[in-house]
Amino acid sequence: MSGYLNTDRQTRNDLGVSGCEISGEYPLASLFPGTGTKKGKHLLGCWVHSPLGDVRDIRRRQEAVAYDHLPELPLDEEEMDFIEYYLDDREDLSFPNALLSAAKAFDRLFKDKARRYIVTRGVALTVSLVKRLWEMAGEIGEEAPALLREEARDIRSFIEGTELNAVLSRSTSKRWSCMETDRLDYLFRQTRQESIRRLLDFIYQLDAWRTAHRVAKERGFCCRPRMTEGDEFSLTGFVHPFVPGGQRNDWRLEPGNICIFTGSNMAGKSTTLKAISLAVWLAHCGLPVPARDMVCPVFDTFFTSINLPDSLRDGRSHFMAEVERIRESLQAAYAGRRGFIVLDEMFRGTNARDAYEASVAVNEHLKRLPGCRFLVSTHILEYARRFEGDRSCCFYYMESEIKDDCFYRPYRLSPGISEARFGYWLVERELKNLGKKSPG
Repeated sequence: MSGYLNTDRQTRNDLGVSGCEISGEYPLASLFPGTGTKKGKHLLGCWVHSPLGDVRDIRRRQEAVAYDHLPELPLDEEEMDFIEYYLDDREDLSFPNALLSAAKAFDRLFKDKARRYIVTRGVALTVSLVKRLWEMAGEIGEEAPALLREEARDIRSFIEGTELNAVLSRSTSKRWSCMETDRLDYLFRQTRQESIRRLLDFIYQLDAWRTAHRVAKERGFCCRPRMTEGDEFSLTGFVHPFVPGGQRNDWRLEPGNICIFTGSNMAGKSTTLKAISLAVWLAHCGLPVPARDMVCPVFDTFFTSINLPDSLRDGRSHFMAEVERIRESLQAAYAGRRGFIVLDEMFRGTNARDAYEASVAVNEHLKRLPGCRFLVSTHILEYARRFEGDRSCCFYYMESEIKDDCFYRPYRLSPGISEARFGYWLVERELKNLGKKSPG
């Protein structure tokens, strides 16, 4: 299995992972705000953008995020930014030769105090960073997650086996001479710059873990979905993360590999498909999911067809865009081992008879891929009924009813097939006052 899920731009747009200006979705990475560093935020965004396809990698990241005793960040955001700026500054590097270094320091001291400040503070912060990380690494015990233990060993190795070891005895409370500062500056920005950057990378990773852990606790997300290479696939108490006060639902894909969703217009089918898809995506990122519990197969392919546009530029109709998207998704499913494919409202761009026949034809293809899992929503009740006794399919519907002359939709998901058809009632309600003259 490859390191990352096989997916594409359309799927990322559908789920708000990228291209949110087109799909209208919230950026998925915005689920995890409040990182302590800018590069920690960037790293977390990279995790969200690139879901993993290897069960071991997923579980290791989950374990780190779920750990209740993650260390505090050793420096704050401003201090981390200053170290990055200091390391990137190549205009005024120190020299290893003592006489040249002393002369250079003297020149900087009297002719460019601003540049001297960058070196002096950059060195002092880097010394603090090395010392604090050394102490932190020594406090991480065998009960910690594997990723955290490995990082601790790497930190000790980077420091103990190099000239950085000498930094541990430096006092951060005393003022160093220009020559001593320049020697450390040469060590940090020349000799061991890559080691220093590797230490910074650990802090950004720690920042991402801590942020995801905090969000999971604050929002009641499941911190460690159970990833399996078996067939069990279920969600308990899941919700769309960007729907304030959203209805939590339970769902299980059994028997078979196809789940068909029915329900009236505006009952919440598309939102529910997105909620399940987002949970599957985040689970493969090794991040918390908006549910109380989740059991999820590890997929190698993830394709959705939800916010599918037609194309005026190349002359495709919406129906043709649907056909091509379904072909792309099934082609990817056939090429992989275990795919997760979501098809929202198949063939809405054609007449009812064609849509029914085409949906039945697609469903027959889905049945030939028992290793894949398919979520399909439809308005075509006859299509759902056609497969009602088929063991390859299960059925859920979004509840809705007309109550006191109002359209009531609790966004509750229930097993079975919906008989609700409220399209005519909704049209009549919206059009009933057309053509009437206003009073006066």
